[in-house]
Amino acid sequence: MALVNTSAVRGGVDTLEDADLLDIGQGVGVYYRPEGTRAELLAIRMLRDRLDQIIGASDDSARFPMINELFYSASAIPQIVTHPETPTPHFHYTLEDAPYVDHIKGITAYAFARLIIMGEWERVRTCARENCNRVFFDTSRNGKRLYCNSQTCGNREHAARYRDRRAAENDR
Repeated sequence: MALVNTSAVRGGVDTLEDADLLDIGQGVGVYYRPEGTRAELLAIRMLRDRLDQIIGASDDSARFPMINELFYSASAIPQIVTHPETPTPHFHYTLEDAPYVDHIKGITAYAFARLIIMGEWERVRTCARENCNRVFFDTSRNGKRLYCNSQTCGNREHAARYRDRRAAENDR
């Protein structure tokens, strides 16, 4: 979701820069270092647009071929691995020497597929606040979260409703 939200479509301005790639990767468990090339940044932007298409698809059957294409294009070969610095076994979704963008594709395709298989895709949402188009994954216990961030969008929406109620009361 963090990658998709860097797009001008979601946030009003394209905010994806080379420095963001490492943070976004680490946020989803990819600890490989991006090369920092313009080609890599372009590939990540193209991936971001593809992820946004998957999120915006009308239903799961429309998502399946797009997610499968991500697996194929990343040459996804799931495997259990360990490292000296992280001895706990974990998954790699691509070969160790795959390009950074393929690591992001592989782990994202796997995450999206899991959401569908587990019946949790409906928790992928667009913020309900007017003028906010950011996507988020609802991690609330009851699955009823409406805003991408309760401290900003949620509070602003509640404050606006409060002001509207107060104005309506004053007009009476």
